[in-house]
Amino acid sequence: MCYGRLQVPLTQIRTLQLKFTNLKPSLRKQLYSLIILNLSRVLVFNMSLIATICCCGSSQPSLLTINGKRYRIQRLIGEGGLSFVYLVKSQEGESLALKKIRCPFGSIGSISPAMKEVNNYKRFHSPYIAQIVDSQVCQEKDGSKTVYILVPYFSKGSLQDEINRSLLNCTEMPELDVVRLAVGIARGLLCIHEASPNDDADVAYSIVSTPYNEETSFLNDLELDTFGESQQSYAHRDLKPSNVMISPEGIPVISDLGSCSRAYTEINSRQALLQFQEWRSEHCTPAFTAPEIIDVQLKSVITEKCDIWSLGCTIYTMCYGISPFEREEQVSGASVTYAITTGKYTIPQGTHRNKDLVDIIIKCLNVNADERPSIDELLALLMDVQSQLVP
Repeated sequence: MCYGRLQVPLTQIRTLQLKFTNLKPSLRKQLYSLIILNLSRVLVFNMSLIATICCCGSSQPSLLTINGKRYRIQRLIGEGGLSFVYLVKSQEGESLALKKIRCPFGSIGSISPAMKEVNNYKRFHSPYIAQIVDSQVCQEKDGSKTVYILVPYFSKGSLQDEINRSLLNCTEMPELDVVRLAVGIARGLLCIHEASPNDDADVAYSIVSTPYNEETSFLNDLELDTFGESQQSYAHRDLKPSNVMISPEGIPVISDLGSCSRAYTEINSRQALLQFQEWRSEHCTPAFTAPEIIDVQLKSVITEKCDIWSLGCTIYTMCYGISPFEREEQVSGASVTYAITTGKYTIPQGTHRNKDLVDIIIKCLNVNADERPSIDELLALLMDVQSQLVP
């Protein structure tokens, strides 16, 4: 597959057709859904690429300067809402990912979510969490602002790409790889869950343009998180396979920290409830989102245990190629939302995954957040399974 058009040799098509005919109907349906989803993403991507070229007026690579360093834009590799992600190359030839976030109103309220993402990248220091390379805020002529976030580019793609490759090859992800990747993700979450809000004092923003400098002094004191959160640790809140990148060494790296915020959230007013519901619709992926977030109500309390649920869904997806509640929707016809809030899912029959690994998934997918293991407990359980599997 290439970014300009779909290129699949005829021999590969025939091979895939032969493999499909030998699959069980349920898995065949799952693979067809995956292919249709990816084809639709390619179509959307190509339309975005055409629009980008048309807006620029030229298909020639563009140059961009961030804090005095020049980068050449190679291609658009993703988008969402008011943000676009480009593959860029530095003057030294290093490939990086550049996230461009448009803040159309240019006010503190408009720019704070983007600055919060910058803050999050600078707050956490772990080989299992993506590290920021550089960032900059630019004042546009129309009064809006643009935030640029430069992070490493992962040529191996995401964990979701690994899962898709296993599905298309009609193979299962090796159990040792599943546990190894789960341990790495858990180590990244451990860093997030144990971070102290006091670390914010060390974060410095890279900001340009005179009009914006007048507001800079407010940023460090501005509470970018809402919903009446107390001074607690942090939670990612949108952990899923597509937000876990794979490093050249095969290490899982948690990325996309725009949803990361203070872990403890108490919904103590109707206004806070509406705000949280709006935030959820913008930042969370339902199939991997904990029931306390999906079915948030007045007096609800949300903690970092929502990430434990998401990690359980991620481990399940690595094991069986589909998230537990999307599978439940296919098997029983129940909606994803209903399946999540009731904890309704099943382990596929005829599979031979490690019993202790399956028990970990079950522990993580407990509808009662208080009964889920902490990240320390979960990491210990995963390492025990890993020690069993290592020869």
